[in-house]
Amino acid sequence: MSKQYKNVYTILEKVKKGEITTHYKEKDGLFGKINFYKKPDLIRPHMHWLDEDRISAIMDAYLKDDRVIEDVYNRFQKSADFRDKIPDDKKPDFGSFNEKVRDNYRKFPKHILKDIFKMYYHKMEKLDFEERTDANYTKYKFLEKANNPVAKIMSEGSNLKSSIFARNILGHYITRLTTMDYVDADASDKIKKSMEGGGDFDNDGIDDALDKMMNSTQGKNGLDKAMNDATDLCKEMDDSIDSDVQEKMFENATQPGKDSTAGQLTPDYIRTVAENLASINISMGSLKDKIKKLLDKSVSYFSAKQQVLYEDLFNTDNIAGLEDYELLHPKLRKLFAEDIQVKSTKSIGKIDLYIDVSGSMSSGCGVEDVNGHGISRIDFCKSFAAKLIDMDMLNDVYIFDTRVKKYKTDLVSISMLDCNGGTTIDNAVKSIEKNGVNALVITDAEDTCSIYSEKAFFIGLEGARFNHFHTDVIEQYSDRDQVVIFNGITIKRVDREGKAVV
Repeated sequence: MSKQYKNVYTILEKVKKGEITTHYKEKDGLFGKINFYKKPDLIRPHMHWLDEDRISAIMDAYLKDDRVIEDVYNRFQKSADFRDKIPDDKKPDFGSFNEKVRDNYRKFPKHILKDIFKMYYHKMEKLDFEERTDANYTKYKFLEKANNPVAKIMSEGSNLKSSIFARNILGHYITRLTTMDYVDADASDKIKKSMEGGGDFDNDGIDDALDKMMNSTQGKNGLDKAMNDATDLCKEMDDSIDSDVQEKMFENATQPGKDSTAGQLTPDYIRTVAENLASINISMGSLKDKIKKLLDKSVSYFSAKQQVLYEDLFNTDNIAGLEDYELLHPKLRKLFAEDIQVKSTKSIGKIDLYIDVSGSMSSGCGVEDVNGHGISRIDFCKSFAAKLIDMDMLNDVYIFDTRVKKYKTDLVSISMLDCNGGTTIDNAVKSIEKNGVNALVITDAEDTCSIYSEKAFFIGLEGARFNHFHTDVIEQYSDRDQVVIFNGITIKRVDREGKAVV
């Protein structure tokens, strides 16, 4: 068994001293085992596979949106090209046009999306381009056309905004190529074959085909619209949503469900998010100084300790930053890849949060925002969850009415919470017991509870009375300081009868 080292810094010192040797040949490098894999990207640095999945999800959702394709189709249908260059019996309806868009997208080189993203995310001097060849000539033409130094001022360093520009630009390329299928099939085929590396390479012929696609009135107008739409959307985000939340939205792009960010990046969605985030922050001022005091009451139940873990390189998911291994110190090639261990930390004792989303949670909670306007109980819960996120104490979020459902933990999803239905607190407690994780339950207590759990800590909103709890159950929660009333300003304990006391 090979000797294990705790981190790369230890290895570097061993290499410098000549204490580490390897059976791998020098030319194979540190990752000689996996040198067989080469990404098709034309631009480096390469992206983390999770980020690749996110921008792919955003792109997929964009071209699966019938409204996007319908807008392109309607403009195409009104054009002179559609009227004069396509025989009546060959004019596509929306269904066939939409299907051809999807087919072209399936066949289009996927790395172009990633390469455009990199152009918008990174400073140009940080990019390393592959050598231009006949095989990648057309692909580079697409990248050149996509470059917009003015737009880059807005997108640099932002995953979400870079994704939006890449999405819109590639969407234009795919839909424009689709219109070319009907208007000039020969030029379209020539472009497709050149990207596949097939056929005899004809520099002049390719340039002519690309000119028809990109520099015609329709091509220029389509790209201008794609750029302008991306610019307007990004400006709207910057006006209403801070950069941290934008990054959370990007991270949420691959979440399943109808409310995943990938399918919702529209001006209407951004305005909705902004409005909800405004409501989430209204009571943060009062919560900021009080939540820790509240959690101190649960010190015997909760902790924020961390466990340090070490994994070997080939079994860890935490290899970001090691992808461009050729840029590492040359002496690193003289060691066993198996000797590298990646350090990671796992939080233990973080808090699950159960939020009551029954219909009564839409009522006022007795707390006012900075403008003196009353806020709802559910908005108070959003603020509470947001503060737990800020304190890095939030583990999983669950919402419950008569049923319990695991929910997302990003701020955007929290902001979209709504309430309706009845309440069954017992189901929340059963879920806590099943998961075996310490949890806060924030509720208006408009229900009975017949189950005691040492892992549950109840937070009643202003006006809540826990006298609906079974007598023996509320006595246990009270005796063990596992139930309080919290209004964002003061914390009151709850007695054995379920009543708030000073």
